[in-house]
Amino acid sequence: MAQGSAIHWTGSNISIDRILNCAKKMNGQLCEAVIKRDKWVEHLKKKAEHTAKVTCNKERATMILNTTYKTAMEGNLIPDRETLVTRIGNMIKSPNSNWSEKKPEWELPRTYFDA
Repeated sequence: MAQGSAIHWTGSNISIDRILNCAKKMNGQLCEAVIKRDKWVEHLKKKAEHTAKVTCNKERATMILNTTYKTAMEGNLIPDRETLVTRIGNMIKSPNSNWSEKKPEWELPRTYFDA
């Protein structure tokens, strides 16, 4: 049995609470997975708040609607899934200058989930 695991079903540590709330190790500390999950949830909440307050205002929604309408009228629609995947891959590998500037705002540091 791994000492770092939240799942330990024998000994004095077994209880209804352990079964229903499997978040702590045998020593009572929160499991790493729970800590990482909580960090991720907090990150998502911050991004959702930012989106609601800053990104998705009426002006932005109107701009997106107009851009979508313009794209549809110009016939620049994405015809199938393969084309969509290719376009996304190209944007990631070779971002335009606008995306290159904004990308760091949305990327998590590689060490974000390190304990």
